[in-house]
Amino acid sequence: MGSKSLLAIMYRGRPMTVAELAVLAHLEPSEARSAVEEFRRRGLLGGVGEELVYTNPAFWAADAVATRSTELRRTAAAALTDLESIVSELPEMLRDWAVGESSDDPVPVVTRHGPHASEDLWFDTARHDTGTLNAVLPQVDRFAGSTAERSARFGRALSGKDAVRVIMPTWAADDADTQPSTAYYGSVGVEYRLMDTPPSWFWVDGDHLAVPFEWGEGRPTSVLGVRNAALAAMARDYFECLWLRAHPVVATEEVWSPLLRLMRQGVTLDTASRRIGIDPRTGRRRIAAAMAHFGVSTLFALGVAWATEGRDASPPA
Repeated sequence: MGSKSLLAIMYRGRPMTVAELAVLAHLEPSEARSAVEEFRRRGLLGGVGEELVYTNPAFWAADAVATRSTELRRTAAAALTDLESIVSELPEMLRDWAVGESSDDPVPVVTRHGPHASEDLWFDTARHDTGTLNAVLPQVDRFAGSTAERSARFGRALSGKDAVRVIMPTWAADDADTQPSTAYYGSVGVEYRLMDTPPSWFWVDGDHLAVPFEWGEGRPTSVLGVRNAALAAMARDYFECLWLRAHPVVATEEVWSPLLRLMRQGVTLDTASRRIGIDPRTGRRRIAAAMAHFGVSTLFALGVAWATEGRDASPPA
């Protein structure tokens, strides 16, 4: 008899001892005892010795999910720490490797310099008709100065990819100077997520990987480019960990609603910012943007205008 069928018999008949279970399910006492031990190990059954105590399946499922979620969070955090350690050491190792590499080296390292070396290397080496580009860009304000021709050229290249995913700093979503460029690239298929403090810039596309000379750089100055499947796979794994931790971008008119909803309940702006997982400076920028949006100059007037628009679903404090 399978464990699922046996558990169904127990739930329906509710035998209170192992002996009663053996009789009810037509099992040898040793078989019944072995099954009980397995159910207890899985948390489906309580009791000690011969006594059987039943656990509500809903409570069992909730507890099992909570336990597994805790394990996954702990595992993910450990994996991210390990990957961070490896990736952060990679630029220095690649610099040293490049000095002694030969022409037939299986892991050739390309170096480029200049403020646009990172994206230019991608444009010149990666495919534009397929694949996924994953990039972390702690400084995106530099793209605001791109020429229309350059933006159009990169827009055409990015639109040919299967997917383009970019992690950028949280402040960029509220910055008036960067919004036009992020909106343009969003229109050609770039998907953004936000992180308060991205660890460093890098990108990975297929077997191609680009990292800074010094890990932790936000704005590219010099670039190390590598084409290697194993290193690219490692970088993709690292990016996936960051992507899961980053926050999706919400519509402009919605970014201040969580703050205003908490503030209407008497919470300070700094505390409200921390509660929703953003830096207080970002919170202040969002409130300033809301004031500009509604054309008001005080927090009281902002609260009234926002509530009048019908976005407040909470009772006043």
